[in-house]
Amino acid sequence: MGDTGLSERWQAYYDAAGGADIGGKAVQTRLASADGDKGGDKGGDGDVKSSKGPWNTASTALDDLRRNAATALGDLRHGQQGAGVGGKGVEGLESTAMQQRVFNSWEARLEVVRDECGELMGKLKKAGNDLANQDEVIEALFKAQDTKPIPPPGGPSGSW
Repeated sequence: MGDTGLSERWQAYYDAAGGADIGGKAVQTRLASADGDKGGDKGGDGDVKSSKGPWNTASTALDDLRRNAATALGDLRHGQQGAGVGGKGVEGLESTAMQQRVFNSWEARLEVVRDECGELMGKLKKAGNDLANQDEVIEALFKAQDTKPIPPPGGPSGSW
């Protein structure tokens, strides 16, 4: 595809998603099997399915990052002990106040990373579970539909 001004990496993602280039090639989006053509125009099966796998993988990666941030936070706090904490000065350190500000800044950053990862982990797992079950839920909803078309009397089925 053409050059959209994106980095090579983002251009590859954009092209893989069917994005349009500057030359005007249109984005192609199609609801899976909405036209009844299972084959699609690319030789695929035409069905879009969701699975928990990618969502759980992302959640696990966030859990690893959360644990690493928590470990780094503990190490940072351990290293800070005696370095101006609670008004204690440190001999030979010219600016305990500046050192304390740097510590506080990094402590806050690591807490945010840890907490955000913890929050997103659960959301990703829930998204995976919810999306993976949607195909079956939607199919069951339509199969359970009580109101169904009835052909008119005397006419062939589907004559309306």
